[in-house]
Amino acid sequence: MALTSLVICADARTVQALDRILPNMGMAVEHCSDPAIALSLFASQHFDTVMVDCEREEAAGALISELRLHERAKNVVVIAILKGGSNPREMFAKGANFILYKPVSDDRLNKSVAAAKTMIRTERRLTQRIPVDANASIAYACTENETIKVVDLSGDGIAIYSPKPLPRNCKIYFQFSLPDEQSTIRISCEVIWQNDSGNVGLRFVGVPTASRRVLDYWIKNKLGRQLQVVPFPATETNTSSDFKQQLVVQLGLVAAATPERRQQPRHECSLGAEVARAGTTIQQRCVVSDLSMGGCYVQTSEPLPVGTAIEIVMRTQELKLKLPGKVQSVHRGLGMGVHFLSEKMPVELQRLVSEVQKQQVPV
Repeated sequence: MALTSLVICADARTVQALDRILPNMGMAVEHCSDPAIALSLFASQHFDTVMVDCEREEAAGALISELRLHERAKNVVVIAILKGGSNPREMFAKGANFILYKPVSDDRLNKSVAAAKTMIRTERRLTQRIPVDANASIAYACTENETIKVVDLSGDGIAIYSPKPLPRNCKIYFQFSLPDEQSTIRISCEVIWQNDSGNVGLRFVGVPTASRRVLDYWIKNKLGRQLQVVPFPATETNTSSDFKQQLVVQLGLVAAATPERRQQPRHECSLGAEVARAGTTIQQRCVVSDLSMGGCYVQTSEPLPVGTAIEIVMRTQELKLKLPGKVQSVHRGLGMGVHFLSEKMPVELQRLVSEVQKQQVPV
């Protein structure tokens, strides 16, 4: 299922910037500048996120409060868009999950997603994805019988590798066989997201009964096997948390404090670091892209599994800091969120956070 975002904003520059970045995260965007119409849309359609421009803070706060009262709002992520220097406390109190500061420039957004070019996707899926190594024949527009590689699939979508871009506004027809299955699956899809590396995510729009039967049976068997060995199976709770974490990394958001999230302010940075599993000496070089007294986000194309105990070394020209940590969230091809485990945080960490804070405005 494609993620959808309702953007309630009358600022053309902000709307244009969001319209460029959100589709690359696999999100369909609907704009509305009138709060009353926006409430009507929210009541009649499904949205995963709602972004509210808070230029008029009192009216925006009232709108967020009203959205939160709706029965549809239980699992909706609300993002308040504020001017730089504004106090986010009021919007958090009204029900916002995150704050996005203006100006929402293309440069800032592109910088935020630079590390995710190889794999821009959200982890909040209603059905679990299963890795697949299979070839498929696809057809669309004037193209017939083109062979592509299937990367993974679920009951409602498929991810593929395509050496050339696929059209967004037409159906893509697939024909393939699953591993250990003789029956041929025939489905039609639409493109939801694609990136410069050739990775493409598609949503099913037409699945014949015979193909659905084979697909569901195969997925059920695969999931049954995986759930016996995977220590951290996907749930609605942790996938929603991962989705919020990715929004933080890609859009440069400030998160509301909740029991399962960091309590300290996050500060954007670019620090050289080495990460190793606890008790080993094999390190991987990476970049810390945001930092707080409670944890950090590590950009790496090879993140470690959730729950892994690690040791992270961060460096500047003035100091070298080594801390124990634990992987809290993982985004394939992008990076991982790390929670520091020290009972008493060292003075050097406070110095490092202060340095980062002085260099850049918190995001």
